[in-house]
Amino acid sequence: MPARPPASDLDEDRLLQTLHEEQRRIGLRLGPVSIVLNVGFALLFAILQIWPLAAAYLGGSLYHAWVFRATSRSGIPPSRLRLLVWQVIFAQALLAVMLLGPGAGFQLYLIGTLLPSFSSLSRPLSHKLFQGAVIVAFFLLCDTWLATETPLYALTPTLTAVLRHFNIIGFCAILAWIAHAHALSVHEAEQALHRIASSDPLTGLVNRRAITELAEREIARSQRTHQPLSLILCDIDHFKRINDSHGHAAGDHVLQTVAKLLQATVREYDCVARWGGEEFLILLPDATGAGAAAIAERLRAAVEACVISFEGQAIPVTLTLGVSLLDPQENWHAAINRADEALYRGKAGGRNRVETGV
Repeated sequence: MPARPPASDLDEDRLLQTLHEEQRRIGLRLGPVSIVLNVGFALLFAILQIWPLAAAYLGGSLYHAWVFRATSRSGIPPSRLRLLVWQVIFAQALLAVMLLGPGAGFQLYLIGTLLPSFSSLSRPLSHKLFQGAVIVAFFLLCDTWLATETPLYALTPTLTAVLRHFNIIGFCAILAWIAHAHALSVHEAEQALHRIASSDPLTGLVNRRAITELAEREIARSQRTHQPLSLILCDIDHFKRINDSHGHAAGDHVLQTVAKLLQATVREYDCVARWGGEEFLILLPDATGAGAAAIAERLRAAVEACVISFEGQAIPVTLTLGVSLLDPQENWHAAINRADEALYRGKAGGRNRVETGV
């Protein structure tokens, strides 16, 4: 029987998926800007009848549209496809400088390729350093040898100055947009990482750490408003037997099914968490001990009545539940201990039952 990956591996996979998803979103945000800019330059150079540059920027717009389509349809495009982005921009800048001279300022757009490249998780550092070295060498070349060469298309000084000023403004706007896209992605990644840190990867329920933080807030609210606060600690009966008889995949299916059933049965403002292994903890704000016991009985009956099947085999599942009412003068751990003691009394008393902590 294949071993089930540990929870730490699942969390690492979710983390990597989140980071790659944010990389993809950056590409989706920058793609339309690149397409519009390339189309605009293609039209400008067509009007000026500088056909090599018109063709270069028309090709660039088609390329960026292809990358955008690949990114939006199939996730992050292949690494070779992403690697070509800065090379395409470099080729356009080199051609523009050769034809119009460095005074028009088309080399500025190369600086904008550094932030996406150096923030990429998939590119080796050596590739990033090579890209940076090429761009630095090209700028030095523009200030030395190319500055003294006669452009193939001699523009008037006024038109050259207009292009330079436009490119300075355009470069600053694109750099600001790149920074904004990265800031949005960082914010979204932080939210996603918070969800990962506070949820159980198998069941989707909040995890032990998250419900502990929530319980501390609810305890403070209960003490402030003098409203009751109860909790239920429940455990799937004979879960090891399920794993041994049907396999870990079946055990995972049982955990997921029970988790969904618990969430569907409790009140809207109650919180269900995976406490550990086959144990679940349910936080019940504004519930007295009797009210919590009634909810626990509904949960027990719902799980017992549910027909859980896996690969054509029915798996009978029952719950044992321990209930405790939080005393305003006690801490969270004391209430957990009383629920745990009630749970084990239920186990000793035959399982598939509800016990109340004293």
